[in-house]
Amino acid sequence: MKQIDYYSLLEVNKKSSNEEIKTNFRRLAKAYHPDANIDDPNAEEKFKQLNTAYSTLTDKEKRKKYDKQTARFGYGVVKVEKAKRLNEKNQIVNEFFSTILGLGKDAREKVAIKTEDFKNKIDEMKEPKKGDNIDANLEITMEEGFLGAEKKLALKTAGGKTNNYSVNVPRGIHDGEKVRLAALGKPGKNGGKPGDLIITVKMKTHPLFVIEGADVHANLFITHTQSVIGDTVYLKLFGEQIEITIPEKTRNKDVLVINKKGYALGENDRGNLIVTLNIQPTGELNERERKIYEQLLKVEKQKQREKTIKSK
Repeated sequence: MKQIDYYSLLEVNKKSSNEEIKTNFRRLAKAYHPDANIDDPNAEEKFKQLNTAYSTLTDKEKRKKYDKQTARFGYGVVKVEKAKRLNEKNQIVNEFFSTILGLGKDAREKVAIKTEDFKNKIDEMKEPKKGDNIDANLEITMEEGFLGAEKKLALKTAGGKTNNYSVNVPRGIHDGEKVRLAALGKPGKNGGKPGDLIITVKMKTHPLFVIEGADVHANLFITHTQSVIGDTVYLKLFGEQIEITIPEKTRNKDVLVINKKGYALGENDRGNLIVTLNIQPTGELNERERKIYEQLLKVEKQKQREKTIKSK
């Protein structure tokens, strides 16, 4: 078993106080916590090492014993007890092959190496091993992502059995983000911990809205009349009727920004709703509409004549 340099691991030195060690431990533990490093298979082991180092260096007696041991043997050495057992085992192997099989020294050494390799492989097979993670996808709507939701997920096992899971979708989650259900993966080996269930969220496409970061983008189609004189319309988003004020003299592709009406940003904040105005071309007119446009045309021509006279 290799001895780890606990001081280097916690980024301190032998003169560091318990308060300095505690401060560094909190920072490093947060950075290497398994829940914050789902895709890093080494994060859990690193987190365990940090905890061991912290409990050793903040305990007066443990720290004193650790300092004596490292001062004597250094780092990365084999423990004395284990070295003693290895020597005894090698002596027994040598005596066996020498007295029973009559092998010479070179042959005994080769056989001993092969035996040791075999034993190491057996030991590795007996070591606890964490189970593999299970990957799955979960489809949600934009509204479920905004509000948060409790979703059901059914997964079939290799044996044809169906396992049902309850998944807590957090508020403000985005497409492609992951939810981790600890210890619901494949079972471990030799007493090792089970793996995790890693769920990738897939958000359904909305027919009217698109999420970009914390902002929600929408296209709003308006008539020529609305663009000229202005109007007030409403968009329903996440269960809320949002008032949209169209200013007069609006041009095609003008953009309106409605603050704090976008997607969830944390527990209590929101992004913006960004609306692009699209002026629809005038379709087929009925008789009443045509008369109105004819009157409007007369007014426009009268204004043009007056403008021409003034310019002379």
